[in-house]
Amino acid sequence: MRRKRPIFYKTSRKEVSVASTLGRMVVLLGLTFGFLLLVRFCSPVFHAVQYVAGTAWWQQLYTLLHIETALGREQLILLGIVLGAFVLALLIQLSGLWLLQKIRGR
Repeated sequence: MRRKRPIFYKTSRKEVSVASTLGRMVVLLGLTFGFLLLVRFCSPVFHAVQYVAGTAWWQQLYTLLHIETALGREQLILLGIVLGAFVLALLIQLSGLWLLQKIRGR
């Protein structure tokens, strides 16, 4: 009796090299660091971060996480900035890889 293939089985799956993985990691770290530099040195981005940190939603986050000190608030803001920069960099990298795959497929 023949076994069925798994639903997401691909026969032409290529191995990803170590150099490719390291390159992707360097690009991801570079994009993240670049976005962090934008927050630090670009005035409109800095003001946008200040605006978000002053919203009622962000204030409720302090209450939800029981953050009462100024140091805790600063650390939460920094955590939000770093996570936001990383997620944005990851989305850009994945979009670029998808676009590159589409271009190569033609």
